[in-house]
Amino acid sequence: MKKMVLLLVVAGLVLSLGCAGAIAGEKVVKWKWAHYQPVDSLVDKMTAAMKEEIETKTNGTIQITVYPANQLGDWMEVSEQIMRGAVDIGILPVSPSYDARLQVRVLPYSVMNWKEAKEAYLGDDPYLFNIMADAMDGIGLKALSVVAAGFGGGGFASIPEFDVLNPDADKQGYKMRFPPGNQAWENLVLALGFNPTPVPWGELYIAQQTKLVDCQIGGQPFNTWSSFRDVTKLWVQYNTHFQNSFAYMNKKAWEKLTPEQQKIVQEVCSKYGDESFTSAMAEDEKYRESLAGAGIKVIMPTDEQLAVIAKKVRENVWPAMDKVIGKDIMDIMRKHAGLL
Repeated sequence: MKKMVLLLVVAGLVLSLGCAGAIAGEKVVKWKWAHYQPVDSLVDKMTAAMKEEIETKTNGTIQITVYPANQLGDWMEVSEQIMRGAVDIGILPVSPSYDARLQVRVLPYSVMNWKEAKEAYLGDDPYLFNIMADAMDGIGLKALSVVAAGFGGGGFASIPEFDVLNPDADKQGYKMRFPPGNQAWENLVLALGFNPTPVPWGELYIAQQTKLVDCQIGGQPFNTWSSFRDVTKLWVQYNTHFQNSFAYMNKKAWEKLTPEQQKIVQEVCSKYGDESFTSAMAEDEKYRESLAGAGIKVIMPTDEQLAVIAKKVRENVWPAMDKVIGKDIMDIMRKHAGLL
């Protein structure tokens, strides 16, 4: 009998401790958290750590179920689900379908290197983060932090005889893949001197294998290593764009949190977002080494070579984006690029 009473007392203490946040007036909320990266990827491990930390620091008043690897749909679908509130939070790219300003996220040569990327998103004047956060707020999303993924480059199915780093060199009719419907990237390919050919990401392997295209842009070293290394002979680290996702959530769900819950969620997301830059830098280097180890030639441009490429791309691509992204935003980009 004494043992039974003791067990009941212990159980009561555990229950009261577990509900400490609720007793303090915090309502328990349950979230669906989605991301599009594979299980055990950097983003998947980061999400697991963030989930545990948020649940622990809020005394279980926020409870999270994670849906990795596009389980709830592709990233564009899930981005819209977060807008509607069907999904609460995620680490994903942001769909520009409802606000064209969000295309600035992958504007060619918005930043040229890791130093510039950190200044634009994490610095004293995080102008790119602020632009994105403002646009996201207008479509019902709360931006919490940027999550770095790496810098884009170009993969070639054969090693060309021309100078791949000279935008004015004769590219001998080489066809370069770009994402269909992306005007900025079509103009990027033209500025680099190649013939633009629209190919969806899911069809890119067979397009290179069958010579529908000779080369491709759109991903980082990891993407080429994981998906296209069998059809790649050369990787060029053009730094075409800074690839990233955002940790973001439904704005109404954010507003329903208590100030203390908001503080915890924001601090956790900011901490892991900041750390993602170091992880992504290391991952870019790791997979360039993996490509080289597999016999794929890797070309790393100098800062001077990148500056020549970026100058031509910005001169030829950015003016067309005044009407897409907006001249006010593009002038901010020009200012930080030293063009104003």
